[in-house]
Amino acid sequence: MLDDRRSETSSLDQSEKKFETVFEYANDAIFIVDIKNDSIVDCNPAAIELVEYSREELMSMPASDLHPHNLDQFMKFADRVLEQGEGWTDDITCYCKSGDIIPAEMSASVIELDDRPHIVNHIRETSDRKEREWFETLLEHSGDLITVMKYDGTIRYQSDSVDNILGYSPDDLRDEVYFEYIHPDDRAEIENTFEVMSSRSGGAINRLEYRFRRADGSWAWIEGMVSHRPDSRISGFLINSRNITARKESQQQATVLNRILRHNLRNGLTVISGRAKLLIEADSEQITSNARTILSSASDLQRLTSYTKDLSDMIGTHDAAQHHHELAALVKKQVDGLADKYPGTEFDLNLCSESTVMATPKLALAVEHVITNAAEHNDSESPYVEITTRPASSEREYVELIVADNGPGIPRQEREVLLEGDEEPIKHGSGLGLWIVNWVVTRSGGYIKFDTNDPRGSQVMLHLASAK
Repeated sequence: MLDDRRSETSSLDQSEKKFETVFEYANDAIFIVDIKNDSIVDCNPAAIELVEYSREELMSMPASDLHPHNLDQFMKFADRVLEQGEGWTDDITCYCKSGDIIPAEMSASVIELDDRPHIVNHIRETSDRKEREWFETLLEHSGDLITVMKYDGTIRYQSDSVDNILGYSPDDLRDEVYFEYIHPDDRAEIENTFEVMSSRSGGAINRLEYRFRRADGSWAWIEGMVSHRPDSRISGFLINSRNITARKESQQQATVLNRILRHNLRNGLTVISGRAKLLIEADSEQITSNARTILSSASDLQRLTSYTKDLSDMIGTHDAAQHHHELAALVKKQVDGLADKYPGTEFDLNLCSESTVMATPKLALAVEHVITNAAEHNDSESPYVEITTRPASSEREYVELIVADNGPGIPRQEREVLLEGDEEPIKHGSGLGLWIVNWVVTRSGGYIKFDTNDPRGSQVMLHLASAK
């Protein structure tokens, strides 16, 4: 029995020595990670060489700080390894002390230390010279700028993409004060935001918009996602930003268009409508008939200009965040508001209580337009609008909102233009309200379909993502 125990001890010692030898002399960087505490328990010399931190620095920093650009992927990978016992991924990068970003592949397995599971991470740099050049080219031509800014405002790291986007080389900006490149009208607010973020004990993320001076002296509008983690070894702020100058110009153009349509055009149409009403009272039947035609056309144009505010809001809103909406309650609210406007229309509601959806904040606008369109253009002697919601199920991926009417139907050309997503001079639609509906639904990750109603009319079906 004693000999057996000595043999087991000897085998264990040999295994430990073999592990220590592999650990110390492996070409791969090896990190032993305590995922629960987000800490590095140990690392080998290859790991120190790869990321350029000392062993003491690595042992005192969160493991996730090595992968700030792939944080979500890293955490999902770690969870998968803990669940399955092992794993591999090539979709990872490592952040070095110098600011370099290294593409790498990672394999991992689970070991027990102190009666708790830990992960042994083997990280191998995948960038030989050609791969490294490819990765650097990818960053250079990326639409995003990656900046690391110290607490004193100086730039520690700037991605190569700054050359194409702003006209600087990374070395031009390194050690420069970031705020000095921000437009004077925006600088105070941006500096204050950074100051507030740095004063918080916990992490913070902010989306900011400001003008940044290009190398040629012109100004570019920048949208920056700024993250700050006080416990991170990335001392300062990580800024992922992009050039949104074209978007800002579109917003300005939309504002001008909105002002011209809503003010100048509406004022002119008011005059035309007033004169047409006077002509309706003329003795001549021909003049009266023409006046009614003028008044009808002016009313249609005035209704069209009322959409411009909604359209301007759509162009000016780029919030991709999805929110919970109780679709049944939203429909009831819109119908209550339209019942007095269309007293001769019967609204039939078949609403399911399980109709909570995820959509952009503008969903109410889309629902209002699709119901209004069904009621407003209904020429039936007894107009009705039937509104149905159907929950998602195993057979049906989306929550459905179906608006059916007994009107003349939506013209085929209107539907084709909307579904094709493009207007041409010889093929265009006049249904601006339906365009707004389509934009809201597609921004919400859904889609729109059309069908005929039996025996007469149209069905407009909005498919929206379920919140469950």
